[in-house]
Amino acid sequence: MKKLFTMFVFVLLIPATQAFAAPALKLGAVDLQRAVKECREGIAARADLQKKAEKFNAELKVLQVDYQRMSTELEKEGGKLSANSRAEKEATLQKKGREYQNRQREAQEEVKQMESDYLKRLVNRLGVIMARIGDEGKFSAILDRNNGLFYAGKEIDITSLLIQRADDEFAR
Repeated sequence: MKKLFTMFVFVLLIPATQAFAAPALKLGAVDLQRAVKECREGIAARADLQKKAEKFNAELKVLQVDYQRMSTELEKEGGKLSANSRAEKEATLQKKGREYQNRQREAQEEVKQMESDYLKRLVNRLGVIMARIGDEGKFSAILDRNNGLFYAGKEIDITSLLIQRADDEFAR
């Protein structure tokens, strides 16, 4: 009876010791949007984008003023001009309007592309830094408050298992 009791206690203790032997998970959370907004590189990027946008706005303002001047001239002199001259001036005015709209669209696309490039570079740099923080701090995973998992330590990565099972299923 004593042996049976000892064996029973031993069997109960095995899972308990395994639970204590399992590494504790250490999770971290980060607000990546806030980090992008508040870090020096993010602030500098926004300032650079602002300067570029102001430059484009100044350029567009010149085109707009020129268009408005031509439109006003056409209204004032329109009755005095011959049909051919009026048609030429209207065509020139329409061309100016298209130039303005095209340049406005190009400027917006250029600013969006610059913003995207800045953001991509910054997020990549922050990702490298977060991986170092994760390794140094022995985090199991770092989660982005807004988007989910951002960093996962090697001890919880099941990618190899996933690949192996997917390969096994594909082989069937």
